[in-house]
Amino acid sequence: MIRMVKQLLQVTATSAQMAERLMETVEEMWRQQFIRYLEDAKRQYQLWQYIHYLLVGTYEESEREEAVHAFSSELLHRLCLHEWKKAMLCRKAREELSGAAQKATDHVLQQAMQYSRLFFTMAQSQLVQQIER
Repeated sequence: MIRMVKQLLQVTATSAQMAERLMETVEEMWRQQFIRYLEDAKRQYQLWQYIHYLLVGTYEESEREEAVHAFSSELLHRLCLHEWKKAMLCRKAREELSGAAQKATDHVLQQAMQYSRLFFTMAQSQLVQQIER
């Protein structure tokens, strides 16, 4: 369980880093989605830190994967995959949790699925624009 929580911390931190980079390059209509995403990611990170603290008695210093500089469509694709990974980790983690922690994990799972779809749609939109040029 501790390993899963550490993975969730890492994937959440890395995803937030990618979203921060992308927010600088996207159109205004998408920027608001990234602002909302970053707020949710911050709450999710705090949740996993709290669960880690309950399990181990310390907070975890998660290491972010280094998000290489890439085209925004590639970063969107990676972000979509990270959200999918987060959803799968939440699905596994919820089996070992109960009560409020399980409900919070269910909420993160739903958010991860929604954001995965959103980022896929953004990537698809960018690719269509590139093809039409």
